[in-house]
Amino acid sequence: MPSSRYEVIPTVLDLVVAIQPKSIIDCGCGYGKYGVLFREYLDIWKVDKPYDQRVVTIYGVEAFEEYDNVIWQVYDKVYTKNIFNILDELPSVDLLFLGDVIEHFTKEDGKRLLEKLDYKYAIIVTPLLVTDQNGVYNNPYEKHISSWTPGDFPDSEYYFVNNQQVIVYAKKLQT
Repeated sequence: MPSSRYEVIPTVLDLVVAIQPKSIIDCGCGYGKYGVLFREYLDIWKVDKPYDQRVVTIYGVEAFEEYDNVIWQVYDKVYTKNIFNILDELPSVDLLFLGDVIEHFTKEDGKRLLEKLDYKYAIIVTPLLVTDQNGVYNNPYEKHISSWTPGDFPDSEYYFVNNQQVIVYAKKLQT
């Protein structure tokens, strides 16, 4: 669905604020919640800059165009295509963020995505127990396809939230 569990937000924001990325890809941006939070805590909190001056470039990628809404205005650009059709178009970024997204790919495609994109850091949020989920809101991309564990991300740091979600934080992931 175009949203995710709220319990992970503080941990994600702590990591993002510590990294201080200047560019982000929000893969599977859905409704746009994380775009808003990234914009607020990486730009708006910098009171030494004019309110409307953006320091961070945030790209959204969302395959399901029907999720488009006014919140997407916080992104510098939103790609409304399947990410595998635009891998070569996406810029190099400081942070790749996948919030409740990787479980919608096969393991092979998820690893290919992480290998192909150019980023310094990755934050990946995924359920520890992936349940059956089909095309929520008639979105075929919402289907849960794979289950990921910390063992799928060697040499990474993990944060467990309520024994339901895992947040993986790493430099460029070696898969």
